[in-house]
Amino acid sequence: MCAAMLAAQIIGGKITAIRAEETAKGGIKYELVLSEPSVNDPPKKDQITSPPKTMSVEEIEQKLKAAEERRLMLEAEKLNQINEKKNKLQEANQKRQEYNNNFIQSTKETLEQKMEIFENNREAKLRALQEKLKEHERHIEEVRQTKNLNLNEATEEQTVASSG
Repeated sequence: MCAAMLAAQIIGGKITAIRAEETAKGGIKYELVLSEPSVNDPPKKDQITSPPKTMSVEEIEQKLKAAEERRLMLEAEKLNQINEKKNKLQEANQKRQEYNNNFIQSTKETLEQKMEIFENNREAKLRALQEKLKEHERHIEEVRQTKNLNLNEATEEQTVASSG
């Protein structure tokens, strides 16, 4: 079947044409084509427009006042939001500054304690070294005195032995 088949049906008030074509592998390809809807629909009614409402000057002024109040309220809300954000930022900056100050103070105190301990240790080492040197000088002086005594005794013995 190389030629195309055409069939027409009416579905729900629409004319539908169905074309059938044979494909190369033996299958059939269907294509559904919808035609334009028929003119059986009722005509559209024109929209009924209401006569324009006449507004008095007082009503217009009231609406303008209400609009102005809404605008002022929106501006006030925006200002409040901005002020709240500023306050939060100031509080955060203040907390950060307090934290930094506390950190600096604690670091300063620990460094001062370490320096004090270092100074105390240094002074103790110096005192110990001075004490050791004084002890060494005493020992040297004692050794000199004993040598001098021994020399004096030896010279006396020599003078006694040579005179005798």
